[in-house]
Amino acid sequence: MVRHRQQLRLERSSLLEECLPLLKDVQQTQEGVHYPRVDANIILAGRQCPINLWAMADTLQTRRLPPLWLFVDIRCALGINGIMDVLVRPTGVEVFSPSRDLAYRHELLDHWPQASILKSSFPDVEKILQQLDLPIAELLQDPYSKCLTLRPDGMRYVVQIAQSSQAHYMVLRNSYFGPFQVPAEFLETKLGTLANIIKILEPT
Repeated sequence: MVRHRQQLRLERSSLLEECLPLLKDVQQTQEGVHYPRVDANIILAGRQCPINLWAMADTLQTRRLPPLWLFVDIRCALGINGIMDVLVRPTGVEVFSPSRDLAYRHELLDHWPQASILKSSFPDVEKILQQLDLPIAELLQDPYSKCLTLRPDGMRYVVQIAQSSQAHYMVLRNSYFGPFQVPAEFLETKLGTLANIIKILEPT
């Protein structure tokens, strides 16, 4: 058991290794056999922003293999009057999304995935929706995108990066994703799109 935990910890420790050269002032921590957390800085849209990267296995969903979510949390000032959240294929167990607590539900743009929910804490989302259409639609084109949350103090993007081995889950009832590293090109592309959102929502 001890050897297994050591192997699992080592295997998971390299999840974000390829992405580290994209960041500045990197601090990486790992608790037990959990996936590591990276706290760093990054230049986006001409601004230096604190960024946190971390991953979590979702074991709350039923009747499907557990996914592994990558969380991209960026802290920066955005010119938005409240919280706006796009949640794709909601199941009701997305504890990382504020969607259920937001007062206003809005119509999706026609070319966005219609199995999505757009909600906010303020009624006039339509004023910025057309401006944000291109970068949000770009994120949503990825069928593994799950959630985008925009706040006055930053944003969170959640995307599935792996799915549990069927053999481990069906037989042992635990999630196992094998040795896996997030490609730097994948994260760089996502960060480029998020930078466009930051630029569009530059505070006046």
